[in-house]
Amino acid sequence: MKLINEITLPPLHPSQKAIAQDTTRFRVISAGRRYGKTRMCAAMAIKSVLEGGHVMWVGPSYQIAEVGWRAVEWLGRQLPGAKITDRRLSINNGWIFVRSADSEGGLRGEGLDLLIVDECAHIRGFADIWQQQLRPALSDRKGCAMFISTPKGYNHFADLFAMQNTFPDWRSWQLPTSSNPYIDPAEIEAAKSTLPALVFRQEYEAEFVQLAGAMFKRTYFNYSDEMPKVNSLTRHWDLAASTKTQADYSVGCLGGMDADGNVHVLDIVRGRWEWPALIRIIRDTALSDGAGVAQFIETAGTQKGLLDLLLAEPTLAGISFRGVTPTQDKITRAQPVLARAEQGKLFLKRAEWNATLIDEFCAFPEVEHDDQVDAVSGMLAACAIPGWAW
Repeated sequence: MKLINEITLPPLHPSQKAIAQDTTRFRVISAGRRYGKTRMCAAMAIKSVLEGGHVMWVGPSYQIAEVGWRAVEWLGRQLPGAKITDRRLSINNGWIFVRSADSEGGLRGEGLDLLIVDECAHIRGFADIWQQQLRPALSDRKGCAMFISTPKGYNHFADLFAMQNTFPDWRSWQLPTSSNPYIDPAEIEAAKSTLPALVFRQEYEAEFVQLAGAMFKRTYFNYSDEMPKVNSLTRHWDLAASTKTQADYSVGCLGGMDADGNVHVLDIVRGRWEWPALIRIIRDTALSDGAGVAQFIETAGTQKGLLDLLLAEPTLAGISFRGVTPTQDKITRAQPVLARAEQGKLFLKRAEWNATLIDEFCAFPEVEHDDQVDAVSGMLAACAIPGWAW
């Protein structure tokens, strides 16, 4: 479609066009991954700017907001006379700037004609941000707001989605990835066959589902008495250097994946040890595992010092140690394990530690200690993803 200055905006597919043409003041779009939320809102933002509108684009972080900015900037560079600086585009009396919600007080400013809240479900403390900073910015110009996101359980985004049931100036849409005609249906089916059912419903069908407390079932776990033929053996350590009664455990999970994609958990070392004892436990376990087993150690915070001590230990010269720093939350990290478990591809070597491990998995994430779950998740990530990208 064309606007003033003969600028060509990208075509919108039918459901995007319906949202763009809707005149409801507050619009909430729960959409599946790759639906085209960002692309749609970038076109709407540029249209508002060309009409002299004041627009703010807000993301949970600058990294996520940058995705929206790239879409806006690409369109903005077609505008003769447009001024583009760091995350700000202006032309004549219209402008748009991009902000991060994690910058305290950084969302206050001039009145807005259009507010776009990107990945709204992932913004921490959104209720306060909306009430104290964003909603007042819409008052003097009677601006509109777009809340776009893939759901994240039943959090504040689900509350926004339900606002249409109470207030006439709110409207919501639930749009699965399949609503985008440019996405190959075979790709969606491929994701469905490998992702946990609840995760697929959330990420691709844009449903509000409760992942917590509804993940693992006891029937998902299989047992084996013989040593399987795995592609590689890996032990991942989830560390908690404390002996306090209520402290987390340090856990080392040994396992691997076979040629059919079955995940095998072969050994669990678990206990509460202070650093001197913990180093001895890891050293003795690594020597027992042998040089053919890669040892992965979490290095968040002070734990890096423990890895340095292990690397400097002469008796461990033949053992491969590697430090890793998780960048995702524990539920996200556990999802590949859940996908294998739902498919009947998670096997435990029959041992005394089986019962404790299964109890923890079946209570996860509403559980006091989740160290074994995290250790198994880390083991699978280490053996399943070349180069370790967790």
